[in-house]
Amino acid sequence: MAPDSVRTEAVRQQYKEAGQDHVFTFWDELSEQAQEQFLLQLESFDPMELNTIFMRATSSANYTSLFADFAPLDPSEVKSTLTAPPEEKEEWLSLGMDAIARNQVAVILLAGGQGTRLGSLLPKGCYRDIGLPSHKTLFQIQAERIQRLQELARIHSAKKAQVPLESVPEVIIPWCIMTSGATREQTVMFLKEHDHFGLSVENIIIFEQGVIPCFDNNGKFLLSRKNMLATSPNGNGGLYWALHQEGVLDKLQRQGIQYAHCYSVDNILIKVGDPIGIGHALKSSADVTAKVMPKTMATEPLGVICRLGGKIKVVEYSEIDPKLAALVDSTTGEFVYRAGNICNQICSLSFLQQIPNILAKKDQDTLIYHQASKKIPCIDLETGHHVSPEKSNGIKLELFIFDIFPLTKRFACLEVERSSEFSPMKNTSGLDSPNTCRRDLERLHIRWVKEAGGNVQGKEIEGLSKAGGSIDKRIGFEIGPLLSYAGEGLEWLQGKTLRAGFLESQEDARFV
Repeated sequence: MAPDSVRTEAVRQQYKEAGQDHVFTFWDELSEQAQEQFLLQLESFDPMELNTIFMRATSSANYTSLFADFAPLDPSEVKSTLTAPPEEKEEWLSLGMDAIARNQVAVILLAGGQGTRLGSLLPKGCYRDIGLPSHKTLFQIQAERIQRLQELARIHSAKKAQVPLESVPEVIIPWCIMTSGATREQTVMFLKEHDHFGLSVENIIIFEQGVIPCFDNNGKFLLSRKNMLATSPNGNGGLYWALHQEGVLDKLQRQGIQYAHCYSVDNILIKVGDPIGIGHALKSSADVTAKVMPKTMATEPLGVICRLGGKIKVVEYSEIDPKLAALVDSTTGEFVYRAGNICNQICSLSFLQQIPNILAKKDQDTLIYHQASKKIPCIDLETGHHVSPEKSNGIKLELFIFDIFPLTKRFACLEVERSSEFSPMKNTSGLDSPNTCRRDLERLHIRWVKEAGGNVQGKEIEGLSKAGGSIDKRIGFEIGPLLSYAGEGLEWLQGKTLRAGFLESQEDARFV
């Protein structure tokens, strides 16, 4: 059945007034069903508002050059797990474990990306070719870290109350997974096929980030089919609106959640639900606590958290003046702009609940879309043929998760150790690849054994070239998250030497 003519004409007029009526070029060629599908998509967008979004995004490019007031964070604004006294870290850990044990903490996973740069169309969390001894995916590793943390919080609660563990209720950490249209169905099926890796399905919330039309370089909508606008996910900053629209915030509030740990799926070392970070957030009463790590190179592709125009901002590595990026503090020997943003933050639920109202204001100037020139497959309006461009032909727009930092009344920064908390998987080879993820996870786990008084031996199974011709060696060693979340519980290894392999339980241990 053809769409109602009055309805169709109203949508046509709306797009004509916005100068976007070219989207109807092939309307008369479409079947009635295709027309209805197209009309539903067109009705889901406000073309005039999208024009404004495009203009603001493209006119705000290179905005950092407009600000003379560009300064690093004050040292008083940054706490560090690297230098904090042991008693302070112990206080953060205890506070965090208390909150987790009271079921006041959720984790929010940003999992909208596919592994296209890894040569896979699967969601990154399902990527099977990391090459770990356990053959586990990122989803499985993170689900098992949640399980272990839930158990650790129960143990903490029992010890604090001096009661038997059996008398302490189960601890629940809701796992909220933000997918995209391209990854939602695969994510749901993958988790179902693996029985949610031991987590209760009732405690997993899967929701979807929004999309935004793609533009040509003149601000006109592109068509991916004759009856479909070309769209792309609206960026990890789309999290805030998606949490609201899909009812996730309301559900978390009903469950008594007070803080949520937000993180990106591709970091193999992520401390999911990190109790130290949660405790730091509680101690500082922060709306947002951003976990950062010291930059090791001026050119490292990490944005830095700083003050820009007097407000907390993240300035991307491509935007900062190279001379400023290389500036070194003569008293510390560290980069002045060293707070590298790693997409790892803890937000109070009350703050997350405020953001949708701010976004609803058309004159808000905090969450402005960022532009990226891309090769966007589209329909040629003159020929009707599908085109796969060899060079950039248009612009995709996205929101960044850190753009809400200026809205905070209390913002905190927690510096963490790179080797224990950050190793992303983005590229097929080289930096930030499965190779470096395998290496970094193994290094961390061998360090845990050594800190417990043990040792690990094994033959080299892989060498990873480094600058200067040296080689990083791997022996194929891994500790399962169900055995240890962050190096705890390995005291039984004191004075012993393990053979390399996968260690999921004490029964798996093979000694030299």
